[in-house]
Amino acid sequence: MPDVHPPALPVVYDPRARHVTFFSPALGISRSFYIYIPPDVDDYRRAPALYLLRGHEREWVNPFEDASRGGTTVIDVYEQQRAAGRVGPLVLVFPGTSSDDNRVPGMLINMRAPALANGTTGLGSGRFADFFFDDLLPYVDQHFPVITGGRARGVAGFSLGGAMAVSAAARRPDLFACAGAYDGTFLYACDHGRRVRKRDRVVGNPMFDPAYGVPRDTIFVARHNAANLILRGETRALQRVTWIISYGPEQHEPWQSNYYRGEHLLACLKARGLANALADPVLPDGDHSWRTADRFIALTLPLYDRALRAAD
Repeated sequence: MPDVHPPALPVVYDPRARHVTFFSPALGISRSFYIYIPPDVDDYRRAPALYLLRGHEREWVNPFEDASRGGTTVIDVYEQQRAAGRVGPLVLVFPGTSSDDNRVPGMLINMRAPALANGTTGLGSGRFADFFFDDLLPYVDQHFPVITGGRARGVAGFSLGGAMAVSAAARRPDLFACAGAYDGTFLYACDHGRRVRKRDRVVGNPMFDPAYGVPRDTIFVARHNAANLILRGETRALQRVTWIISYGPEQHEPWQSNYYRGEHLLACLKARGLANALADPVLPDGDHSWRTADRFIALTLPLYDRALRAAD
């Protein structure tokens, strides 16, 4: 008889989160995400949704994503805030935005040259913007007990996830009431928001070859970069979003803080008359770790909650 192996079961990183796989027409493949639904949320008692981004869908719900976390996840953070009465019911969604091995970031864009991923699985057509906006958001709205509509949906992220979160809300402010980032890897906008800095070490990183193409077209890159989108977006639409930006201290640059990139994004927000919901964006002892990313969520969950429950 042939050796038949059953399909591999998804890893249970946190038993409170459900692992979901669905077919994405945009990518032409199946993709997975995790979703956490509080026990008191159901089809009769729906809740706003907060999307949390990084790279692989496991990262926010893996208690050992790095050694700093100490065996907890962001679901613990939410449940502690909920128990303290600081937030109400929220559905947390954890999308995958990278290759299956987490080596190639999709960046929530329709990738310029996905063939440069050299057969890395999980990218499909590379159309991650269409996957996120046209496939994932409607799928969650249709299949889970969330309040639909942009005023009941938020997005936040850590590192590249923070850059993607702010970019997503700046591109489609109609779809999100709030957007946040801890230590976001924002690119530097120049030429009045038309281009990005060519010599930025992040822009040149080879892991972005599939997303941005080779050679780099800085106009294409700028079209999806958060700072550029803030500078060139429609002011009234951007004003409808609550922006929640934080980053590590200057002394932890360059490897444990994106202080200068965060400062640049805040300057772009200020140039458009847009406020940061955090009076002090710097976490004094923060570093580029999951410990601090989770602490950022603990600090800011009440801000997301308030924005998601505000009357339209």
